[in-house]
Amino acid sequence: MTIAKTKTTLTTFTGLLLAFFLVSNCIISYKDYPKILPLPSEEKSLDTNFVYVLPTFPQLNLGGREALKNYFENKTRFKKTTEAVDVPKVGYLVNVKVNYRSPSPIATAFLGVSTLTATFLPAWSTQDGYDVQYLLYKDGKKVGTYDYHIFRNYAQWILFIPISWYNFETATEKEVFERMTHKFFEDAKEHF
Repeated sequence: MTIAKTKTTLTTFTGLLLAFFLVSNCIISYKDYPKILPLPSEEKSLDTNFVYVLPTFPQLNLGGREALKNYFENKTRFKKTTEAVDVPKVGYLVNVKVNYRSPSPIATAFLGVSTLTATFLPAWSTQDGYDVQYLLYKDGKKVGTYDYHIFRNYAQWILFIPISWYNFETATEKEVFERMTHKFFEDAKEHF
């Protein structure tokens, strides 16, 4: 083995070890959203056009946008779904707006210091998350606005490595957005 290959292998191994270290000492959970089984798809029984508009997520996307798209495409009762921006004259449009809610300035400062010290100093946030709004249009007219709020708990500390398995016991961002979209359809069922 040449010296160049050894350096490349060592660099790759170090990078993977560092990535594992940074991910394994973080604990993330969402308030009001315990882990559950995935939601089932509904029978495709409605021939009405269904158009949806998805936002560009303002934060690192951890699966929220994909969950919205998957739910609209695969789990609703509509046979014809399209991602577009124009309000149809016949049918439905759901325009989803997502605003990232940043951690408090103090939490942001502690998160930065913790990251700079390789998480030897602990940090946490309990107020960041998303404010999500579903604007519903039917036959070209707005019929409703539905607001939802997602609060995320986040903590990082080197001593969390032994309990990092806890992340597998909590809901992911993808699951949270899927369940919230399901809740939107339940709340707006009078219009469908």
